[in-house]
Amino acid sequence: MSYRRTWSKTFKTDDFVFKDCLIMGCPSVCPEHEPYCFKAEAPAGTEKGGRAYLIDPLNIPALMPGTKQKILTLAVKSMLTGFWGAYKAEASIRLVADGAIIFERPVYHYGDQWRNNPFEPLKDISTVKNLDVQLWLEAHGFWVGWCTLHCAEVTLSAEYYSETPPVTATVRLTVTNSKTGALVKGAYVALMSGVRIVAEGYTDGGEVIFENIDEGSYTVKVLAGGYHDFEQSIEVETPSVWYVIKIVPVEVAPLPTWVWYAVGGVAALGAITVIPSIVKKKGEERVIVVR
Repeated sequence: MSYRRTWSKTFKTDDFVFKDCLIMGCPSVCPEHEPYCFKAEAPAGTEKGGRAYLIDPLNIPALMPGTKQKILTLAVKSMLTGFWGAYKAEASIRLVADGAIIFERPVYHYGDQWRNNPFEPLKDISTVKNLDVQLWLEAHGFWVGWCTLHCAEVTLSAEYYSETPPVTATVRLTVTNSKTGALVKGAYVALMSGVRIVAEGYTDGGEVIFENIDEGSYTVKVLAGGYHDFEQSIEVETPSVWYVIKIVPVEVAPLPTWVWYAVGGVAALGAITVIPSIVKKKGEERVIVVR
């Protein structure tokens, strides 16, 4: 009898080395989002870019001992910051199996917030020995513009079948605010195997515990109001594992001065509409109510 097993990994920047760089230099590790993020920063009149290769390509027979090895998903996040004027920013992700490209797609981004790029290649790699994950970033700041392109959290998940039955473990997940270290209550946490939800729940006092989880690789997803969505691969081993997850709060810019004057003008005209809004600045919270 064969048992379905899963494997996943979120790669760190030190798993890669850059080659094929542009004349003015390679992308670099992003200190704000390390250890999972690279950035290609291009001030006006410059360009940065290159391709990241895995230092040690994945040895498929060793990582997934069994049969019917298949890639389920490949994902990467991207974001553009500091953009102004004339610029160019592009990225792409590819899979190379034993020297041959088997998958390649462009990576898209929003403005100044993260965009998820989930791909479902469903590639059979049962005959592959070495698999490389390659990421290309390039950014050009022309004479009147600049930009910084970020690419982060490259995650690969796969499945295979083994004759050895899996053993189970307890998974403890603690969710904290990355800025303050405070526990995040009421966050939704899902343990994923590919696209399948293995276990899910809400943090009680900042923690959630899942029992009887098969040993293997999983993806943790966390959703919480006021925070950026979180996704990362973890390894589950017997008898238990404990992960502390740090999620990043969403920063909300304060209202510009002209809005305060506009609000005052509405109040002076005797408006009866109540308009509640919340403005956060430097960790403080103020509620503006117009009557």
